[in-house]
Amino acid sequence: MASDHRHPHYRSGRSADRQTRAAAARWRHDGSEPRWARSDLRLRRLLSLIFAPVFALSGALMLSLGPGEKTAAGPPRGIYTTLAVCCFLLSLVALVDLYVIRHRMREQARWRRTS
Repeated sequence: MASDHRHPHYRSGRSADRQTRAAAARWRHDGSEPRWARSDLRLRRLLSLIFAPVFALSGALMLSLGPGEKTAAGPPRGIYTTLAVCCFLLSLVALVDLYVIRHRMREQARWRRTS
């Protein structure tokens, strides 16, 4: 009989333990990865500072090209709108990354305190 703390859908404790061990194996360290891996925050900040306005300006350019007159040689208007949305989303990702980088840089400054 399974105890009350186990999941009610499991028939026995063995299957619950097996699934728990399988889920935990994903996060187990095998020694091949760096123990304290960190990304280069300065490089990420530089790239985000460069590409956030580039993508925003590209999106604005695509929006201005979209409602123009349709010519037989040009692409359909929907292409420009889709590209503009993609550029604005990439710009948003760069801005969110800047926020995350700022938070992590503040954490690093806090860790380096001697007090």
